[in-house]
Amino acid sequence: MVREPTTGTSLPVVRWLLAPRVGEVEQGLLGVDSLLLAQLLWNRGLRSSPEAQAFLSPGSLSTLGDPFMMLGMESAVTTLVTAIREGNPIAVYGDYDVDGVAGAALLAEALRFLGGTALLHVPHRVRDGYGLNSEALQSLARRGAKVVVTVDCGITANQEVELAAELGLRVIVTDHHTVPSRLPTAVAVLNPHQDECGYPFKELAGGGVAFQLARALLERMLPSGQVEARILELADLAALSTVADVVPLVGENRTLVALGLKAMRLGKRPGLHALCEVAARTPSALTVRDLSFALIPRLNAAGRMGEAQDAIDLLLVRDPDQAQILAAQLDGTNDARRQLMEQLSGGVLEQAAEIAGAPAIVIEGDFPIGLAGLLAARLVDRWLVPSVVIQRGESVSRGSARAPQGFDLMQLLDATRPSLVQYGGHPRAAGFTLATQDISGFRDAFSAAASTLPLSAKPERLVTADAALRLRSIGPLLADLLERFEPSGEGNPSPTFVSRGTLVSRKAGSDGPVRLRISDGDSVRRAVLFRPRAVPPLGTRVELYYEVRRSLWRGDQQIDMVVHEDGLVPLAEAV
Repeated sequence: MVREPTTGTSLPVVRWLLAPRVGEVEQGLLGVDSLLLAQLLWNRGLRSSPEAQAFLSPGSLSTLGDPFMMLGMESAVTTLVTAIREGNPIAVYGDYDVDGVAGAALLAEALRFLGGTALLHVPHRVRDGYGLNSEALQSLARRGAKVVVTVDCGITANQEVELAAELGLRVIVTDHHTVPSRLPTAVAVLNPHQDECGYPFKELAGGGVAFQLARALLERMLPSGQVEARILELADLAALSTVADVVPLVGENRTLVALGLKAMRLGKRPGLHALCEVAARTPSALTVRDLSFALIPRLNAAGRMGEAQDAIDLLLVRDPDQAQILAAQLDGTNDARRQLMEQLSGGVLEQAAEIAGAPAIVIEGDFPIGLAGLLAARLVDRWLVPSVVIQRGESVSRGSARAPQGFDLMQLLDATRPSLVQYGGHPRAAGFTLATQDISGFRDAFSAAASTLPLSAKPERLVTADAALRLRSIGPLLADLLERFEPSGEGNPSPTFVSRGTLVSRKAGSDGPVRLRISDGDSVRRAVLFRPRAVPPLGTRVELYYEVRRSLWRGDQQIDMVVHEDGLVPLAEAV
């Protein structure tokens, strides 16, 4: 199906593709008893029975790499063991997003369990800015810290690490962001992306790197019979970090999330249990989708709208009553965040529409820096080009950048280096600081760099469905099969399907989700559209692009076709 943009707009073309069909040969290689299961596995790059079985049974600690394979791990563990045994306080310096917050909480909990004194510090997004902060290091030194361990930050903090050494602080950097040409002169730098690092899995989130440090430390200091149980108790925080940072949910990341969901479903962490209550989620049935759309936004709201310390306090609290109070506070903060986003989004989209068709979008104004990244993401969703939202300050301004698949923001920001004071991040999400007077030069350089990338000048939203289905195939057996593909997410999307020639036979809902009855002969199924752009009249034959999800409503099982945005097209418009 090809759906061109409405005349006069610059919205991307939407193209739906169908994955090539597999047959009995591929099914035999994978060693599975269902052709549809073989199709879904093959679409995810699996080519042998061992690979298929490992994918379908994630969640074994033994499948994670040996933490001591990570460059710098031995030095980091030796330094921390010495500090613990000598009674020297260890500062854990996190970041204000959920990856840094959950990772810092994880490491602090491990250190305290081993008898260490952990001083937790999470910077304030506005007051302190991103990463290591000189004033914070001085404060930690005055509080008696002898070692500082960063989580999800520090890989570019050369000057700050040098200051720390002058203050008598030994710094261990744990990070997963793009590695610069010059590393800080820390006691150890843990980042799998380093060229010399032999750790096999490179895509860990910041909390995943912290998890492996905690694991190595526990292995070094605990009797062997106690290690696994204690490590698994930390997996819930590692899972939060991993899902929050939107790293690919493949390999070790998928294992960490599977282990973490198991830990969360036991309901032993009061803070997460209370957060589930305010988010109307059932702890024993948590999914990646629940984390992404219910728990993580509430935790992230703390750092976006105020103090990220509030989120850490919730994750580490042990008193259930206090947990409920903290969860209610975060819920209120998230409500305020949502309201402010709605107020700002219209104006930002309006500004961007004036320059739609450009190779990149750069918007500046009086935007809260905590929401700049979310606003930039909305621009990317709409126009599929690298997008930047800058909080304009009197002399210094800060920005957040987002990019669609196929772009590397770090490459783009490298090209604007003369305009920037500081920058860092990932290929698809980054942040930076610059002098306000240099915004115009930055905009020109960023757009020029984006225009030189070897990508099609016409943005396209390419989506591939796993298979075509008849409505009669959608039911409990299919839902059971699809649950074997969890946890799914970035880099490992939930299976998607196409159904053609179906009939819209009933419609309900106008504000919010729209629910349809879709029929194909004698088969009738429910379809849900959460963000419909247009719904054709009853009696229209349509083509659908959707996921299949199971849910419970008042104790009854429901299986719905959840239609993607742009995923419902009248057949007359489909090409």
